[in-house]
Amino acid sequence: MTIYTPLSLDDIFMEKPAATPIQEWWIDGRLCLIRRDKDGYFRLERLVSSDPQDYLDQRFQPNRVVATILF
Repeated sequence: MTIYTPLSLDDIFMEKPAATPIQEWWIDGRLCLIRRDKDGYFRLERLVSSDPQDYLDQRFQPNRVVATILF
């Protein structure tokens, strides 16, 4: 494949920023997907539950801080 462009190859084929991996944590008996943000906080990414009442619980709202790093 030939690319005809005045742009450099770095501008065309930019690397994607590395995403932090998602971890699975059990919080109060419910499976939660957790991601660590750039400030070191662990935030709730997603709740995985078959109980509809769990999604109405304020403790399991997305982007909620569930743990912090103190060091």
